Amino acid sequence: MAANIDGVVAQYKAKINERLGLFFDEKIEEASKISDYTQEVVANIKEYTLRGGKRLRPIFLIYGYKCLADDNIDAIIEASISIELMQSYLLIHDDIMDEDELRRGKPTFHIEYRNICATLFGEDDTRKFGENIAILAGDLLEAYGIDVLTNSRFKEEYITKALQKYAEIVKNVGYGQILDIMSEKKKDITEAEILLIHKLKTASYTIENPLQIGAILAGAVEADLAVMSNYGLPLGLAFQIQDDILGLFGTEEKIGKPVGSDIQEGKKTLLILHALSNCSEKEKGIITSALGNADVTTAEIDTIRDIVRETGSLDYSKRLVGEKIEEAIHAIEGSNFRAEAKEFLVMIADFVGVRDF
Repeated sequence: MAANIDGVVAQYKAKINERLGLFFDEKIEEASKISDYTQEVVANIKEYTLRGGKRLRPIFLIYGYKCLADDNIDAIIEASISIELMQSYLLIHDDIMDEDELRRGKPTFHIEYRNICATLFGEDDTRKFGENIAILAGDLLEAYGIDVLTNSRFKEEYITKALQKYAEIVKNVGYGQILDIMSEKKKDITEAEILLIHKLKTASYTIENPLQIGAILAGAVEADLAVMSNYGLPLGLAFQIQDDILGLFGTEEKIGKPVGSDIQEGKKTLLILHALSNCSEKEKGIITSALGNADVTTAEIDTIRDIVRETGSLDYSKRLVGEKIEEAIHAIEGSNFRAEAKEFLVMIADFVGVRDF
């Protein structure tokens, strides 16, 4: 199964990356007519976007289309990069908010421009400059994503609906991020609140909505989109819970950021919430003192891992991942979509639960 998935993902990832490269080269040329500075920023956006990433969102968009159609594949691959441009935009802004210094094993965009400022202008206090340029880079990427969809080679009425869905994703992620930032400050948070954040920030924009944009470009009706919600939302939740597990139990090499960075940022994941509800007062003190502590040590992270295991929180989260994957597979297997697309969506659902990156 993994070999099949790896092959299909690698095939489409290569095509998506090629299309992204061509798109960015056009934008670099466009920016070069304004200034050397704008040209350099767009060239660095290209590097940031192409330095890594699984390309799952554009692949879901392609397969949303393939659920209903199998023509104009080049056109849907071109359109699919819109969602990867959005992903880059959201990651750049997310890195600023989380004060992360690494993304996919290299400096985050605001850190890169902090360093560029020091080199170009010889200043010491370059943090604000780096953040400002990174915010603008994200704004450009959002516009680029809209640009790609607007100029895609599909019926005008389909493009209009796809753009509405694109805007819906940006709104939902924004709402989810507001709740996420608030949750880091709140003393108490419920499992329902965490799952709502996951739904808004991850489930809708990682799987459900990319599938729906692809399907809309193939002429989907509401019943088709409903099936994609029934598949995409539970699978998206499984994806995020698995992401939280990897954030605490994975490796920096695999996940491209420091293990335990969620603890440093004060993120109250399902793992942490369940552990806090089932541990001793002493252990609760260890977790709460580490949450949001930028200077948390490796030893403290190791202790939190032990608490998460011993309270059954890790097993609980893994079990929830399995249940959500089953729910997603049931939804897609009962659909009347094209067999090739159904087979892929079932396989990638299974993959989510065993991935280690």
